Amino acid sequence: MRLTDIPSVSSVLTRMESLTQLAKDPKSLVSFPDLLEREFAKQRDNQTVPDGKSQSIDSAKSTLPEPNFKPNSKDELGTNQNGSLLETIESIAESQGMDPNLVKAMVKAESGFKTKAVSPKGAMGLMQLMPETAESLGVKDPFDPEENVAGGVKFLKGLLKEFKDPEKAIAAYNAGPGAVKRYKGIPPYEETKQYVSKVKRFYKDFSS
Repeated sequence: MRLTDIPSVSSVLTRMESLTQLAKDPKSLVSFPDLLEREFAKQRDNQTVPDGKSQSIDSAKSTLPEPNFKPNSKDELGTNQNGSLLETIESIAESQGMDPNLVKAMVKAESGFKTKAVSPKGAMGLMQLMPETAESLGVKDPFDPEENVAGGVKFLKGLLKEFKDPEKAIAAYNAGPGAVKRYKGIPPYEETKQYVSKVKRFYKDFSS
């Protein structure tokens, strides 16, 4: 089942069109195609794909093992001044007109809900933002749950607006928008294909 077949996801794209003026922060009005291309261009390494050709892929993402998510585990979810981490994620997602379950699925896939997670390439926090990407999104403290999720959601929202397809946006979050454009869909990178499948599975879990 494709994410676009799920009404709650499809409605995100519709809501986004009416929410372009939602954020008051001038950074939220940045040209996302330009931002995404610039930031991901700085974070790419060469990777050999099945056809033997060398292609670039976002090096920000680590090959972390799949997190063992336990909704009632205080160690994994923790708390902050605004309540539980899940409630914070839901609140931020809704404030930006995004599907909370999609954002939770992304956070689980990225960091396993670990606020201090750092990848081998330096991606930080819940939504694994690279330092330059975080700066471009106005995130001053990538390890602050609210700031990190707000930046990551803004980033994902820009990808959704750019590609008009949740699966392509998810793939672009992992492999970079350039790769998605080049292949006109999910790139043939094993890591990215597994990442998209993982997010879809987590989304289904959170939506059930």
